[in-house]
This record gives sequence, structure tokens and C-alpha cells, in this order.
Amino acid sequence: MRSFQQELIDDLFEVLGSIVGPRAVKVIKKRIEEKHLSSPPEVAYEVATDLEELFGKKGAYATLREVGRHVAKVLMETHPKEEWETLFKEGLKIMGYAEGVKREGDKACICSCIFYPQFLQKEGLKPIEHPVCWMGLGFVEGFMKAFTGAHGVKFLERDYEKEQCWFQLVKF
Repeated sequence: MRSFQQELIDDLFEVLGSIVGPRAVKVIKKRIEEKHLSSPPEVAYEVATDLEELFGKKGAYATLREVGRHVAKVLMETHPKEEWETLFKEGLKIMGYAEGVKREGDKACICSCIFYPQFLQKEGLKPIEHPVCWMGLGFVEGFMKAFTGAHGVKFLERDYEKEQCWFQLVKF
């Protein structure tokens, strides 16, 4: 039986392929293999970096946000509703986006994302300034739509001391 980690990676590449095409995915997978990357956060970061090279920053932002939303949708379509909260939390944890999640009213928070301290900060980037963040944003958005009826999420701020990124749930 396939692990949830493998399911998540497989879904990521399947959704990515449906958006950017199988040839682009083949190139990205080859780069990942050549660099001997295996952990989901390393894979996610490489995918995001490669898409930024291919589509530019804004093109990668939009593409990866859509990928995140669709991966969330695929997970919810293939698992019973009772598992969605666990899938959301575990998916964020496996991919490196959060060790925990909090919701306060119309705000959501991901706690202890590894991308900022391990990747972005080293490159002199702020939160949400690399396409990898937008894939996580899309993933959060996909699940928040199902959980709260929100139409989207908007990045609010990062609490650097507490290692938390806060998002506003957008409802119309």
C-alpha cells in the first residue's frame, strides 16, 4: 500500500503535469533525480524553483497556487470527509509547510514552516516571495474552502518570533 507521503508526491506531479504538461514534469523530475533530492520539502522547493525559471516569478506563483488547490481537491475526492482535517494537517507537515495549524475566526495560521528558515532566509527572501510558498497557500486555500466556505486566502503576516504565517480567509 502506498504511503500518504508517496500519495502526496504522486498527486503533486499528476496535477502539475495536467497544468504544465508531462514534458515539463519529466524535466523537473530529472533535475530532482540528478540533485539526489528525496524529501518532500526538497522536492517541493525544486519544483517551485524550476517553475520560476520556466514561467517567471508571477507565472510560477499562479501555477503553484493552482497546483496546491488541486492537490487538496484530489485528496478530498479520494478520501472520506472524516479524514480531511488529518489529510490537511499531515499534508502540510509532510511537505514542510507546517508542524501545526491554528484557526482563529476568519484567520488561519501555519506554524513552523521550514521553508523560511531553511531556504528563503538564506536567499534573502521574505515569506511569500518564493513560488514554493504559493503552492502551500493554494493547499491551505483548497482545504479552507471545504472547511469554512472561504473563496480564498490572503497572506497577512509572518510572526518571526513564533514562526507562524497568518492568512485571512476571504469570503464574498
